[in-house]
Amino acid sequence: MTGLLGSTVLEVAIGIAFIYLLLAIFCTTANEWIAGVFKSRGALLKQGILQLLGGDAQNPIVARFYAHPLIKALVRDDSHPSYIAARTFAKTIMDLATPNQPGSISFEDLESGIQKDLPPGSLQTSLLAVIQGTDKKIEDAQKAIEGWYNDNMDRVNGWYKRKTQLWTLIVATLITVATNADTLRIASRLWLEPTVRSEIVEAAQNPNRPVTASDREEALARALGWKDRPATPPSGRVQSAETLGQVLGWRDAGDLKDVSKWAERIIGWLLTILAVSLGAPFWFDVLNRFMNLRSAGNAPSEKGKLQSASTPPAV
Repeated sequence: MTGLLGSTVLEVAIGIAFIYLLLAIFCTTANEWIAGVFKSRGALLKQGILQLLGGDAQNPIVARFYAHPLIKALVRDDSHPSYIAARTFAKTIMDLATPNQPGSISFEDLESGIQKDLPPGSLQTSLLAVIQGTDKKIEDAQKAIEGWYNDNMDRVNGWYKRKTQLWTLIVATLITVATNADTLRIASRLWLEPTVRSEIVEAAQNPNRPVTASDREEALARALGWKDRPATPPSGRVQSAETLGQVLGWRDAGDLKDVSKWAERIIGWLLTILAVSLGAPFWFDVLNRFMNLRSAGNAPSEKGKLQSASTPPAV
């Protein structure tokens, strides 16, 4: 039980979780880019909005909703917005329900407008049911409509996640193979090389150090073996990122013709692909738990040092 955090096993776990987190962030970024190209998020949001407004694109209230200035301001290049805030949706619906009440409105104005100015249908019925549970205050009614919208958007997010699961696996596979992120090899290197292990753990503890775009590109190129290491030591900002090159990349991949090594490598890749597909939030939480685990098990002589620190280690 040795190492920077008092436990080799804990340090290896932190190092692996940190690498999974970085790869998962890269995977999430790629997924967002793909979603932007195919405009899938906007399409699913439109589907969810249509269900809230009545489920029919020919419904007059749908045209009025998208013609409202608050919504039109979100539309660019004639494409459906990928995000509509709950506050914006609620204010738009309240304005559509009270077209003859410019300016401030009361709860009674809103209730009367929903009954008289909105066409009969699921939207009218839903809005009346939503505002009935309030204290007949317009602020509470707006919050109730926002909550109704958010509940439905949770379902839309579920559609989006299910639709992107395949892309997530594909992107995770490409990233894993491109970086040779072999979990078994990473764990072995972290276990056998304390220096590499401590540097990665330190990077996990201090991820917010300023790094420029050129620094990231240079460090990534070295990690993947696309650029030779410099003769002089790298700057402090690049040091932790370049350390990943000692456990990732194809530079030290060994004999690629050895079938037995390929079998082991494929198993390591599969483990990484499954881990990365869990997503960055999952590994962010796991990494924080590992960091807090050490804080909960410090020796009595070290408690004073932690209490005197300005801020605890954070990711």
